[in-house]
Amino acid sequence: MTSLPVPVSQTSYFRFERSVGAISALDGLRGIAVLLVLLRHATLPFQGQGEPILPMFGWDAATIFMNGWIGVDLFFVLSGFLIAHHIMNTKDRDAGQFGWRPYLSKRALRIVPAYLFVMFIVVAGLIPGYRIAEEHLGFRVGYHLMFLQDYLPANIVVSFWSLGVEEKFYLLAPFLILIIGALKTPNQRAIFLLSLVVLGLVLRSLVAAKHPEINSYQPFFPVFRSPFHLTMDGLVLGVLCATVYRDPAALTWLKTGWRPHLVFGAGCLVIGGLLAVENLLGSITLFDKVFQPTLIAVGFSAVLFGVLHGAGAGQPLKSDSLFFLSRISYPLYLIHVPLIPLALTMGGSEFFPSLRCLPFCR
Repeated sequence: MTSLPVPVSQTSYFRFERSVGAISALDGLRGIAVLLVLLRHATLPFQGQGEPILPMFGWDAATIFMNGWIGVDLFFVLSGFLIAHHIMNTKDRDAGQFGWRPYLSKRALRIVPAYLFVMFIVVAGLIPGYRIAEEHLGFRVGYHLMFLQDYLPANIVVSFWSLGVEEKFYLLAPFLILIIGALKTPNQRAIFLLSLVVLGLVLRSLVAAKHPEINSYQPFFPVFRSPFHLTMDGLVLGVLCATVYRDPAALTWLKTGWRPHLVFGAGCLVIGGLLAVENLLGSITLFDKVFQPTLIAVGFSAVLFGVLHGAGAGQPLKSDSLFFLSRISYPLYLIHVPLIPLALTMGGSEFFPSLRCLPFCR
């Protein structure tokens, strides 16, 4: 019996082939982003034991892992760039027209099926060792289906909070690109986008003035970290990177010669310093509430800018291992937290009891 040929599109999908015209180094950045998040959550069971996890010359090397939550901010910068780049490409191809139906269909197919599947197996209790509270479960599932878990507690899987932020950005991005397209010069576009970053600083300052009592991570997260309107710095700066990348007249002096390498290096220094110096959210200060999100977003945007214009885009960021990790990054991001208790149990970890708080802890 002759077997039916497998469509080339299917075989290409399972081979994880690189897309024609794609910026390969961005896959590397996406792989690094999910790796940082994985390291963060893998370290959680071992925190709070009163001893350094990986002591090294008086410094706890696990500090880098504990600060891996900033990988989500790298995801935001990449999303801002890629969504804006895609919308601008579509409008250029279709003579300035934008199709809401194909845009929303593509976003929904990219996000929703895997999200619903993971939510179903978690709510159904199909992952050994991972249980969620049953109180008001229908209501909680309902607002998760509406992607409101950035404003209401992400208490099914904690990592779902960022999807609430992403989905709101997907809906607002076409309007943002429409405004940018109406502005005449690169400087006007940059000023408009940077004003949105300043708006984020102002909003966080107002919330900080209202909540001076918050000085620990548990109350900090729902008030400052997860709400969309306080978490837009990276998304907006990603859009700015897209507008500069696509406009030959924008920042020409910064896109040529050695300058992209300088911007890339500065971004790496900022992010490396933030990762390594101390546990960023060990205690919450005014800096953490107001300025830290902007600094992280600026650091990752500088890295992205450098990569887009030829810096840091060598073999490390184009490696097959990071490319593979980037391709599975979204389902891996969705499922990794529910799998941690099972992994620790299989490993015979004595820290398993501390994982009971994971659906509600960050």
